Formats: sequence, structure tokens, C-alpha cells
Amino acid sequence: MRHARRRAYRPDPILVGVVGALLAGCGIVPIGSGASRSGGSSPAVNLISAPEVPGAQGRVDAKLDKNGNAKLKITVEHLADPQQLSPPAAAYVVWTRSEGSSKAANIGTLKVDRNLKGALETVSALRSFDLFITAEDSPIVDAPSGDRLLWTRVEAR
Repeated sequence: MRHARRRAYRPDPILVGVVGALLAGCGIVPIGSGASRSGGSSPAVNLISAPEVPGAQGRVDAKLDKNGNAKLKITVEHLADPQQLSPPAAAYVVWTRSEGSSKAANIGTLKVDRNLKGALETVSALRSFDLFITAEDSPIVDAPSGDRLLWTRVEAR
């Protein structure tokens, strides 16, 4: 009796991409996707995108530094220049808000290059918080005036 040779299972890359995008849109990072861990020490979480920026994708990597602050690395892709939005804006501002608080803190401006990619590295004294990005008329604002375009919950470890 001849044994049939087994072929290795190779998932359809389009199906994998569609399922990954759906899970990311729900804030779920698939195990083994490469997005669940960054550097092996802290979980990276995907940003959820609003309907106004349907193609935008982003991630937040949060690690505690030696002082107990959350060191944040925020990266985005497929995010249009804020001046191309309707209505146009001057900047994307990144905000944090601790659970139970109504006040958000401006932690920096996310600049997007001509390849529609952007990054921001910053520090927050918060360890567990909501992080979100809005389009604003100025990078120097005390409170968000626009809707959340990208957001997630961060637990720094």
C-alpha cells in the first residue's frame, strides 16, 4: 500500500488578512499574529478605527520604564494627512484618559508622512488608561474637540 504524501496546510493569505482585519476592528489581536507581543515583554494592542478613517490601522506598545511610567510607542498606517479630512484639521492629537475620569490629557502630536504612516514615542504616568487620537485645529489644545478616530485600552506592564 502506497502512502499518500501529506501537503503542509497553507492558509489562504486573503482569508487570513480579512479575518485579521475583522478581529483588529474589534480590538482583538490574534494569538501568534506577531501583534500580541512586542519585544517579548509587553503586549502591543491594536487601535480600533472609526468609520471616518476605515483604512487606518495602528498599534500601541506600552512598557513600564524604571520610574514606573508607561513608555508608549504609537504607530499608524493608512492615515490620511489631517488637512485632507472633511472638515480639514491641522494635526492629529493623541490623548489619554484614566478610567472614571472625564478629563483627557494631550500627550503629543502624531505626524503622518506622505506614505500615510506616523509614529509617536512618549511617556505617561498612567498605567491603565484609554488612549485615543483626534483631528484638531491646533496641536496645542487642552481638550479634544473632534471625534475619536482611533482608540484602544492600554495596560502597561
